[in-house]
Amino acid sequence: MDCSGEHTLAGGLRQKGKKKEGLPGHPLVSIITVVLNGEDHLRQTIESVLQQSYKPIEYIIIDGGSTDNTLPLIRQYDEKLDYWISEPDKGISEAFNKGILAAGGAFIGLINAGDWYEPDTVARVVGTFLQSTETGVVCGALQFWDGKKREYVCHSVPGLLEKDMTITHPTCFVRADLYGRFGLYDEEYKFAMDYKLLLRLKVEGVRFVALESVLANMQHAGISEVHWRQALQETHRARVQLLNGSFFATRWYYFFVACKRRIRIFLDNWGGSHLIAFYRSRLALVKKTKSVCI
Repeated sequence: MDCSGEHTLAGGLRQKGKKKEGLPGHPLVSIITVVLNGEDHLRQTIESVLQQSYKPIEYIIIDGGSTDNTLPLIRQYDEKLDYWISEPDKGISEAFNKGILAAGGAFIGLINAGDWYEPDTVARVVGTFLQSTETGVVCGALQFWDGKKREYVCHSVPGLLEKDMTITHPTCFVRADLYGRFGLYDEEYKFAMDYKLLLRLKVEGVRFVALESVLANMQHAGISEVHWRQALQETHRARVQLLNGSFFATRWYYFFVACKRRIRIFLDNWGGSHLIAFYRSRLALVKKTKSVCI
């Protein structure tokens, strides 16, 4: 472990002079996890990265200065993590950017504490990238859970990105050089920073490939679900900034999306399973399919 500043702690293999590199036919992939007070769920995320079938993977954890037992948990994995740092930050966007700037891989994936990958996720993603040098972003389906029960699967649809966040961010992997060409996450955004970045890449003509397979898993309620109004306002702001003159950047479209979101929340709270299934299959922009229990 090294101290990089008065309130900064850092560790991992890099701090011991060990740095991973890519192999012929097997480029280095950087995986970044951001966390703040995530002691209850971080271990599952870490294990899902360490147990990937693909090698080589560089794993980076950015901790925002946790005050629970997150840091002791990270230290348990010090010999298996490539780099970790713990210090206060200004939010998720800044944490993402710290990880990206520290990454050395050809492709970069972001998986937050509490989310987890399928065992062959990175292998599937790298195989897709290697099929074409024109591919800039690979994404896939996200399995939602309610505790230990599978709820539904949400697929990524890059073609509808101008309308709303139709890509499941935990499944996204981005070609690393795109961050240098088009910029990092906008740190003024607190809830829809992922949408703005992906929309910017789409507007710039970056090629997206969406896989049908489940690449990542998430418990049902995320930060954007809890703060849905703020997230909705930020997605609208991103469209205004990036889709000049488009109908999707108008207030009329914003009110339409807000109305649909209110209907969905109402159904989630009061509508019952049949009405919720109807909304997801008929009204949702990205269709969600009921999971098969296994």
